[in-house]
Amino acid sequence: MPALTRSSPDVIDSSRTREGRRLDLDVVRGLAIVLALGWHFSGEQSGNVVIDALTWPGHMFGWAGVDLFFVLSGFLLGRLVLTEQARTGRFDGRRFTARRLLKLWPVLYAFLAVQALAGPEPWSSYLWQNALHVQNYAGTSLTHLWSLAVEEHFYLGLAVLFPLFARRRGSPRLLAAILVGILVAALMLRIWAATHGVSDVRLQWRTHFRVDSIAAGVLLALVHVHWPQQFDRLRGSRWLLLGVLAAGIVCLMTVGKMGAVGSTIGFTVAYLTAASLLLLLYRAAWIPRARWLTAPMALLGRYSYGIYIWHVFAAAMALDLLAGWDPESATAGAQMIKYGAAIVVGVLATVMVEKPALRLRDRLLPARERIAPPTAPPVRREQPVGAAA
Repeated sequence: MPALTRSSPDVIDSSRTREGRRLDLDVVRGLAIVLALGWHFSGEQSGNVVIDALTWPGHMFGWAGVDLFFVLSGFLLGRLVLTEQARTGRFDGRRFTARRLLKLWPVLYAFLAVQALAGPEPWSSYLWQNALHVQNYAGTSLTHLWSLAVEEHFYLGLAVLFPLFARRRGSPRLLAAILVGILVAALMLRIWAATHGVSDVRLQWRTHFRVDSIAAGVLLALVHVHWPQQFDRLRGSRWLLLGVLAAGIVCLMTVGKMGAVGSTIGFTVAYLTAASLLLLLYRAAWIPRARWLTAPMALLGRYSYGIYIWHVFAAAMALDLLAGWDPESATAGAQMIKYGAAIVVGVLATVMVEKPALRLRDRLLPARERIAPPTAPPVRREQPVGAAA
């Protein structure tokens, strides 16, 4: 295997920051949030050559950033769950749920509180829906939060169902078959729904139509934990992955997420493209070597959850307070204000709300030691993604 794709200890260690985070995974998060911001902020060209070049991916297919978040979330949380089950023979769903809630809820509910006090939307259009995590079914004026509900539903299903699977000592092959079944079933459901007049928005938002993106990440995690050689072989097939990535991007650009093809097969293409990108970047040796390029993207990734939750509100408030511009404005100045406000407010939310909550979580529910048995491949703890775009 070429040196660039070898999972050597040196590559693994050099990929970690001083805080113990993985640089490569933060780069993936950073790419996902840049795509999401581009989709929401750069719907129109600004006329500035530099800004338009930087925001072009988000402008063209930024909606697929949420699928990159979904795949990464499924992969990382799948690794945590499957590793615990493989080493202990069980899975503590209640503990898992409590740790996830302390990760996700503080920033979300702080945002809802501020939105209720200072936001322009009436409470009835978003508050109870988002507070109860049913916004992707009940509807919400805070439309960007639909993806958070999909992740919450997935976590809940995992916490309830996987302990039963672990107690019955289900085999990895059975779990793989279940996950593949979810991939096929979600696609078939989308096709059936599209032919029966279900709207594109519902096909994009609702959990039973979109859970396949997260299941794809869990499937990658299953291969990583139980068949590590096959995982490394897949990760080493760089030309194949590059081909899938390139073909996927072309499809996302030309087909999009709307219409009979985009709202059905398009979402399958989105998670396959995201999985290819994740495999190409995971433990890639060039990422720590090119820190001048990857470190800024990873920095965005570290604050991606806070940025995602707050970005629409922060951008609209900044435009109103600083310039009195239309929030839909796409001029170069407006876009710079939007991106700047989203990042600044997202960082503040992370520092002031998320990090204290995580410190509390680690005191109340400290992460368990994961010591691999002699015959098992070494597994390193990795920080789960916070939420979707």
